[in-house]
Amino acid sequence: MLVRRAEMLSLECIVRGRLAGQAFDEYVARGTVHEMDVAKGMKLTDAFPVPMFTPSTKAEAGHDVNISVDRASLLVGADRLHQAQELCLDLFSRAANAMAGVGLILADTKFELGFVDGELVVCDEVLTPDSSRIWPADEVRSGETPPSFDKQPFRDWLNSMGWDRTPAATNGPRRDRGADVVALRGCVRTSDRTITH
Repeated sequence: MLVRRAEMLSLECIVRGRLAGQAFDEYVARGTVHEMDVAKGMKLTDAFPVPMFTPSTKAEAGHDVNISVDRASLLVGADRLHQAQELCLDLFSRAANAMAGVGLILADTKFELGFVDGELVVCDEVLTPDSSRIWPADEVRSGETPPSFDKQPFRDWLNSMGWDRTPAATNGPRRDRGADVVALRGCVRTSDRTITH
């Protein structure tokens, strides 16, 4: 494995194709997503007309803070932000199209970027359950929480337990890993293979 030191961009670069997660919470509270105006009357899981680049600050400790594109430009500079937007929107589009081909919706995902020898590159995980919100396309209904192949079900459970997002969280629910694998097998297929454990 080749590892290179990067000058990290001090943003989390989130691209959202659907209204969900913290973006949904903000929308319900203020009618905005990352401090930016969006269409009125949207419901959970509704698609944005075009995917949104929605940055957040990279916190040293605690939770990152969602910010607007304008605020992000002040933090990293207009040129760097423009490069990040173009790269992330392109990667999201490619990934969303590939996932749609196997019956999945990429609702949103996060990229961490940095500069290596002056070139902006992806510097961390890509399209994992920890960085992305992925749904089975045939089970998504406007206004309803869909089944999910990511960490959102655990977040929802923590919220239902009244956790205030400070350490330490309560012990999580027990999960049947076999059932998760069966669900994944039933949903994720490519033309020549099925994902197995």
